[in-house]
Amino acid sequence: MKKLFQKINKKRAYAILLPFMFLALTMCITITGVNQPSTATIGETINITIDVSVSPAENASYNIVFGFLAPISWDVPSSAVVTYTSDNGDGTMSLAPNNTWSDAMKAQAGIGSNYGEVQWIAFVSDAPITGTNGAAFTGQVQLTVDVGQENVKTQLGYITASSGWGISAGNYGLRFTPCIEVSGGTNTLMDLCGPRPFPVTIEPENFAYNDIITITYDATKGDNSLLDMSSVYLCATATVNGVATQNCDKLPANSMRSIGDNLWEISIWPQGFFNLTTSDGIEDITFNFQNVAGDIIINNIDTGNDFQLTQNCN
Repeated sequence: MKKLFQKINKKRAYAILLPFMFLALTMCITITGVNQPSTATIGETINITIDVSVSPAENASYNIVFGFLAPISWDVPSSAVVTYTSDNGDGTMSLAPNNTWSDAMKAQAGIGSNYGEVQWIAFVSDAPITGTNGAAFTGQVQLTVDVGQENVKTQLGYITASSGWGISAGNYGLRFTPCIEVSGGTNTLMDLCGPRPFPVTIEPENFAYNDIITITYDATKGDNSLLDMSSVYLCATATVNGVATQNCDKLPANSMRSIGDNLWEISIWPQGFFNLTTSDGIEDITFNFQNVAGDIIINNIDTGNDFQLTQNCN
């Protein structure tokens, strides 16, 4: 019995110590500072430096992994150049061969204050860097990147890690910086740092299902798959006494009016739109926007479902 308890105690000890043993055998790369511009002009190539501190906990050589969070419109893979200098050697970095690193970065770190339209791009050093147990050293990652051709305000992000331990809790450095604004383009500023722009407005603000309701759709906000379309149609579904009634016809009654650049509007009287004898019994109305072929459908990007039209004045 005594030997049995000794075995159990040894197993418990290993179970307790194993995570600490794992954490000890790392090359921790911490971000100590980032120097980036606060503004830029479309088409400009900006220079960013990321200061790091490296604390090896073993004698080993690993590749440096660097992650950069930026707007998709910047096309970082095509324009970015990444190099590094350090007390233990200098070198160049190349795009990671697949999405494994970038997927891990998004899963661990998220996308900062951005509501979307950004992506992590991963780079790996072309040669390993050697560390000695307990001998900390410093370094710097240098990044040059083109800011693209669109007016945009965004929060950039940076990750540093070593190839030996990946992007896991406690094994990478992370820094999000104040938002940078790019100007000089022809488009309306896309503020990724602000709340996600909602593409739909409803008038009147307070309505019942027996009122005439005006729905306005801005194709530049949210999912912009209907951007610059020549026609947009309303597809709506009413739940009446528990039964769904849908009107997704591509007829004049469903056709939205163009009231400006990528702005569309339609006014409906639910009873007439759904060919009902009375508005009584309408429990719910949902809707989406479609092209004439019906193969592009715009839903509420926040929910992934149709937009909701809920009466708020009885």
